[in-house]
Amino acid sequence: MPGAEAQLEPGERVLFRTGLHPVAFSGAAGMALSVALVVFLLIRHNDLPPVTELQIAIAGGLVAVAAAIPAFLRWRHTVLLLTERRLLVSAGAFRRREIAIPLAPAVLEQEAGLSGKLLDHGTVVMTTPEGNLSSVAHVAHARELVGLARAQARRVPRRGMTPG
Repeated sequence: MPGAEAQLEPGERVLFRTGLHPVAFSGAAGMALSVALVVFLLIRHNDLPPVTELQIAIAGGLVAVAAAIPAFLRWRHTVLLLTERRLLVSAGAFRRREIAIPLAPAVLEQEAGLSGKLLDHGTVVMTTPEGNLSSVAHVAHARELVGLARAQARRVPRRGMTPG
C-alpha cells in the first residue's frame, strides 16, 4: 500500500510486512447474515407478489454490500511495515492515519484472544512518539510482528549512544 511505503526513507529496508487478517470481515459477515435472515423472514411469512419479494431480496443484498464496504477499505488500506529502525503503520478505511514509531522494547504489545491464537491474528497496541496509545485490531501474524520488532529494538542502538 502506498501509504506506509511512502514513509520509507532512502535505504531503509523492510524486514516484515503484514496487514489485516480476513477475520476483520467478521462484523460485515454478521451483518450480512442478519440481513439475510430478515429478508428470508419477510419473504417466508408474508404473502407477497414475486416482484416485491425480488425487490426485498435486492434491497437486502445492497444493504449487506454497503455494510461491507468500510471493512473492505480498512482491510485494503491497512499495512504495518517493520524496518531496521521503526514500525510504519498506515491504517483506516476513509481517513488514513499514518504513524512512524521508533523501535523500543516496550513500544509494542500484542493481544490475542482465543480466535487470535487459533487463527494467528491479534491486536497490536503501540505507544506513539507523543506517548499516546494507538491500536490496530485483527492484524495478521501479530505475534510474529511484535516478536521481530522487540528483537530488532534490542539490536538498534539508542540515539546518542554508541554501540559498545
